[in-house]
Amino acid sequence: ETPTKPSTSADRPESVRNDSTPRCSASTLKGEITNGDAAAGNRYAKLVVTNMGKTACTLYGYGGLALANASGADMPTKLTRTLDPKPTLVTLQPGQKAAKNLHWGAVPDGTESTTGPCEPESAGLNVIPPDETQPFAVKSNLGSVCEHGTIDGSAYYKS
Repeated sequence: ETPTKPSTSADRPESVRNDSTPRCSASTLKGEITNGDAAAGNRYAKLVVTNMGKTACTLYGYGGLALANASGADMPTKLTRTLDPKPTLVTLQPGQKAAKNLHWGAVPDGTESTTGPCEPESAGLNVIPPDETQPFAVKSNLGSVCEHGTIDGSAYYKS
């Protein structure tokens, strides 16, 4: 899935489509990366988003994201979905948080440099909320994301 392609409404169960609470958008969310564990060439983190709006909003599913360079431009990213946890409707009241789990590799895939970083270092993420098209920036040094920018991401869940 490319970071600019939102998930389609067909991906959303009828109960989610019928919910009258508006979806969370880039203009109402603020994000941060909280570092997780690192083990044997694997890196883990959480993307935590906070509803900065004045009313409740919902997230359902995965959304999109792209690695970003220091000037905020998208870098090559391959986003894959993990099914744990699977999508559920997350309602965020003002100030509440949701998260998605991220995992990536720190070992070159055989086509990448083994003398130095496997890929250029990222300076953050451009994040697109589920079913939206506008991204918001999250500054964070994820380092070099090997396998040509491959990141596994879970669906959003209440954190």
